[in-house]
Amino acid sequence: MRVVQYVTNTQLLGLTPNNGKGETVMALLAINVRNQLRGKIKNILWGDVVSEVEVETSSGIITSVITTRSIKELALEKGSEVLALVKATDVAIAKI
Repeated sequence: MRVVQYVTNTQLLGLTPNNGKGETVMALLAINVRNQLRGKIKNILWGDVVSEVEVETSSGIITSVITTRSIKELALEKGSEVLALVKATDVAIAKI
């Protein structure tokens, strides 16, 4: 199987072949994002340009909106194990 790679941010993180199956995996050597939630993809709501990815974590379900192209390049599908990285420039707190 021929793998075509585009110049994207995922290449900067180190894409490598996986067991000769033509699949690619992303190897994170280091990252500065402290808010990390491990989980599995519960559902993907496909769109033409952007899609919603629901990730089930131990803290509950979180939803990420990413490009449909990224989902295809990362070969994400229902049941895939992922690491949700949350980085915000502002976090608001409300007293309840």
